[in-house]
Amino acid sequence: MQVLEFPSVAVIAGENAVAVTQLPPVWQDIAQGTVKTGLCNPQIYVEMAQLFLYKLEQGDVDLFNERPELTHLKPSFCQLFGQLARETLEFYGHDFMTHHYPNFAEILQELESYGSDYADEIKVAKIGLELFDEFGYELPASFYHVHLAPIYRDHVFEERALRFDKRDIEHKRPWDAMLHACKVFAMQMKVQSIASKYGFTYQHGCGCNSHLSAIDLSQGKFEYELSPEKRDRWIRSFIWTAWYEYAFFAIVPNTSYLV
Repeated sequence: MQVLEFPSVAVIAGENAVAVTQLPPVWQDIAQGTVKTGLCNPQIYVEMAQLFLYKLEQGDVDLFNERPELTHLKPSFCQLFGQLARETLEFYGHDFMTHHYPNFAEILQELESYGSDYADEIKVAKIGLELFDEFGYELPASFYHVHLAPIYRDHVFEERALRFDKRDIEHKRPWDAMLHACKVFAMQMKVQSIASKYGFTYQHGCGCNSHLSAIDLSQGKFEYELSPEKRDRWIRSFIWTAWYEYAFFAIVPNTSYLV
């Protein structure tokens, strides 16, 4: 891998950021275009990674910027959250590689071969395909996998608590991050509008339980389009939110009382 020559601290949009050479190797590869991603503009994602890592490794957050009496805690914060930031970027750097994305055509073909008993599963697969048609490789692979997850449950309406259900334990951190990133409401609206065409809505609660619910086909369908002027900003906000949700997953207090 060719070493990129950058100063130790970069400035992006008027804010401090780490140099590309300080990013995890997978992001240096993305910056150089030596790994296969489908990103139309990888520079945007690389710059977000530079900012994200700097803010958590250096404690450049409101907690310390606005509360100087807590400065003595900053070194511990940086040590912990810097590590979590690197874990996050390592995961998503690989999650953007094209071979991690679902093969929607293959999934649909297999489900259709099972016949009418799998009508609901086919609908879920078509939702996933429409989401991919909308966002493509701009969103990471785990976004599509979590929305396809109901296909692989006992039935598509089965509810699972991601933090506590051992069947999804290997996916709980990235899947929960994707679902929580839908707090970027325009993205949530687009997901739900596509799901509503098939009579479904996606549900996710604070106990990290996720499931599909049926809605009335004639009453529940609605149309929603992302504003072209704001689309890129919403996608960036979604990615940023997913990253900090992934980073903070293990320190969020959780209880089965919510399930």
